[in-house]
Amino acid sequence: MLKKISEWSGLFESNLSAAEWAWRLVTLAVIAGGGTTAGLLARGTELFKAAGPLAWLVIGLCSAATIAVIFFLVKLGYRQSAEAAYLQALAQPRSKVNPLSESFTDQIIYLPDLYLPRRQVHSNKQFKRCKLVGPGAIAMLGGSYIRTGFLEAGSPIVLPENTLLSGVLVLDNCTVEDCEFIGITLLINKAAGEEFKKMGAPVVGM
Repeated sequence: MLKKISEWSGLFESNLSAAEWAWRLVTLAVIAGGGTTAGLLARGTELFKAAGPLAWLVIGLCSAATIAVIFFLVKLGYRQSAEAAYLQALAQPRSKVNPLSESFTDQIIYLPDLYLPRRQVHSNKQFKRCKLVGPGAIAMLGGSYIRTGFLEAGSPIVLPENTLLSGVLVLDNCTVEDCEFIGITLLINKAAGEEFKKMGAPVVGM
């Protein structure tokens, strides 16, 4: 017996919240109370008094069914409104960053906003006064990095020659000026690794 009670208690906690159960109980009470009240009122009304208990019962059941339909329509309307709001939120663009642009200026750019179809390579593009924010990784293959900072970037990793990358953003011969890379792992070639070492950065792979 105690095991059965425990199973039902677990079902209560896992499947429905307390608020949902309370709403269902209130709905059931209103439906039952409305049907009972309608039956009692019919019994005391001259029009239905002579109809007998069967008619009072039918009136009560019809009233309860009407109340149940009203609650169902309210619940359905609420659910459809919630779904419409959810779909509208999904349809909104997450940011104003267009990854196909040739230049980016004064923008906070999260790495997923730069994703392109198929190959994730940005070639010969310009970034000025931008903040590129991770988490994620960027492969820097050549280019110019002028007054650019790397915050919480960890150790740059030198890629072996002829490395084929997949699923990683690549900046190929881009011009980056007055920008910050925040929380991004840097994958670099050997020449860039030498420059980072000159700046005192701990470079992996050299």
